[in-house]
Amino acid sequence: MTVALTVGGCDEAVVGFEDVTGGEEARLRALHDNGVELNGTRFNGTRFNGAWFNGARLISASISDGLAKSNLSDWSLVPGTSMLQAYDVKGVWYRGADLAGARLQWLVDDGGNEPAAVQLSIVDVTQSADRPDIYFTDVDVRIDEGKWDSLCSDGEGDPTSAIVVPGYFDSVTADWRPDEHGEIAFACRGTAAGKCLEWGYRMWAEHGGLSLADHYRACTRMVRADYCGNNVTHTENGTPIDVSDGLSPAILAPETDWQIEAKWGPHGAVCLNQPRKLAHTRAAVIAECEAAGRGTLPPCADDDPGEHGGLLISQAEPS
Repeated sequence: MTVALTVGGCDEAVVGFEDVTGGEEARLRALHDNGVELNGTRFNGTRFNGAWFNGARLISASISDGLAKSNLSDWSLVPGTSMLQAYDVKGVWYRGADLAGARLQWLVDDGGNEPAAVQLSIVDVTQSADRPDIYFTDVDVRIDEGKWDSLCSDGEGDPTSAIVVPGYFDSVTADWRPDEHGEIAFACRGTAAGKCLEWGYRMWAEHGGLSLADHYRACTRMVRADYCGNNVTHTENGTPIDVSDGLSPAILAPETDWQIEAKWGPHGAVCLNQPRKLAHTRAAVIAECEAAGRGTLPPCADDDPGEHGGLLISQAEPS
């Protein structure tokens, strides 16, 4: 889930979160499952840049080596990867697994009497065996003197790793936005934001000279069945979909003869047949999109991903 920090909230282990985010990472045969969560973190919008974390000032960041402690600053990503890096006052870079044991602390003033102290601890960093530019970062979070808990949870609520990405996720529109001031965000594995990266649509990468940023946006809309691009989902965790694209060569190719559900662009579906869940009719979704200012979604007529400006196709057996 993408979360917004508030006083009191829906999770006793944290200060308060608003769920806007994709289900557990699993495969059904060679297919992909979908889900409703966007990026699954337990702390405030999943965005930090330098001294700030989504409006909260960073008090300190350090790492200990025996009895010595080094302060860390200028947090960023190694270009072309999801490897986190920072450097100490001596100008020594800490990258990836070097950051295991680092602690970051913010003081979050939510307008109450006592500002909350929020700490993050980097536990471990491992490289993906399938996509070497992806790194999985295990991060724990603690609010005030509460217990440490995993920053990330998957669609089943189980602890999981984060993939650190450039930019941030808009908590209102559920859109991924590129960094403007060095922002960095967390995409938890097993959520829409994490799955699309592991499927190959990394927003920092190019494929055949083409940026994959819009493919990534289209993928996160598709996984959540956010047809209208208005942060409203129309699916259930674990529903299988067959995903393909029009890239050359394709990152994902169709694997079934299931009917085409929809074609997708960065702002949602560009055409729609029968939604993947029978509880949602095509007519009802079209009315929703019209009300959201997206216009009328035409039916999908062929198997060309580029029809109506689409980037991805989803096929499904409506259930």
